[in-house]
Amino acid sequence: MKKILIMMLIALLPFVLFANGAKEAEQVQDDPNETLELVLMTKDSTASGFKDWISLVEKACNLKITVVATPTNSNDRQAKVTTVLSTADKSVDIITVNDEMYTAFKNTGWLASLNDVMTAEVRKEFPQAYLNDMVITKEGNIYSVPMYFSVLGWFVNTDIMKECGVESIATYDDFITLIKKATSGDRYGYADAWDSAYAFNSLGSFINLFGGDYYNWNDPQTQKGVHELVNILREGYTTRSQMADQYEQVYQNLVAGKRAVGLLYTNQIAKFNKAGLYTPNGPITMIVPPVANEKVGSVAYCSSWHYILNNASEHKTAAKRFLNYAASKQGQLDYTKCFGTFPAYLELLSNPELDNLTGINEMREYVEKVTLRGRPIVAEAMEYISEIGNLFHRLLLEEISEADFFASAQKATEKYI
Repeated sequence: MKKILIMMLIALLPFVLFANGAKEAEQVQDDPNETLELVLMTKDSTASGFKDWISLVEKACNLKITVVATPTNSNDRQAKVTTVLSTADKSVDIITVNDEMYTAFKNTGWLASLNDVMTAEVRKEFPQAYLNDMVITKEGNIYSVPMYFSVLGWFVNTDIMKECGVESIATYDDFITLIKKATSGDRYGYADAWDSAYAFNSLGSFINLFGGDYYNWNDPQTQKGVHELVNILREGYTTRSQMADQYEQVYQNLVAGKRAVGLLYTNQIAKFNKAGLYTPNGPITMIVPPVANEKVGSVAYCSSWHYILNNASEHKTAAKRFLNYAASKQGQLDYTKCFGTFPAYLELLSNPELDNLTGINEMREYVEKVTLRGRPIVAEAMEYISEIGNLFHRLLLEEISEADFFASAQKATEKYI
């Protein structure tokens, strides 16, 4: 009797699968003439150009979008998004996340696969090294659509350069000369974001300049990069209060003329431009990173923010409309024009329509002349970032020696890698 029952179930299985397949196919059918609702949780809601962009998206995709703002503080934002995803909160569909959050979430099962959006043909249009390093999983899956392409650029105040008699910062020695001459009174030569959640960008940038390896703290060149970064503080060319700074403070210090050089992502160019400070003659401009090691050349980090789809979303049809548009050439162009960022769809960088985009020539120069690297982000991203950041703070406060820092950083790296 049991054998007969099993045979009956096997015989019925194709019909069950067919029925489920038909039901699934029915769920993904989309009538483009039907206006669908979508909830977007985004960091962009307070940005200039957001209202224009939302209008473009709603019209292009026939959507009615409800916007939920993410917290501006990085730790609060991480906690909020993690809560939404981990609790299968159905009230949010699309969320914007940075590299750190995406890396932490992409293997959790909390995100819906976007292989059908970011197809092989579509992926070809995006930065290949970046996708392979940061976005595509070991299994070849993808769970995001990059929103834009950004680099961690070297920004200088050209008025301060002229005052100091420094014509260029082509080499690391030029950089040291400028920040030394620029430091006077309450003005310092160097600005950076040394908050514990941001310091890894700075550490990695200097390690890269000298040809080191962020995952190998015993490497002499890694140690050289860290030593040089810390020495900027020891020599008095920056301030210890920078340990609390994120990129907003770097921006403000450059705008106020309180710093000569600072590390900022290129999405800040639009803000400089709005303030009337980013022009061909300065006073704020982005330069190619100085060369500290001729064999290494000029090196910088690249990054992106991402659209991800909450796996618990009940509006996946609407979400796919949005995501297909966001990954398209037109969608990337619309985002670029509204926010003044740079497209992840790399063909657009040479598009004449963007010739008047502030900073486009500098961005083209970076893509052409600079080795752009993905950042050292692991699955437990924020835990690793914070642990290295806290160790760095102890080093800056002289609670531990450089040797202690390297030993502890190596131990932390081996724990998370």
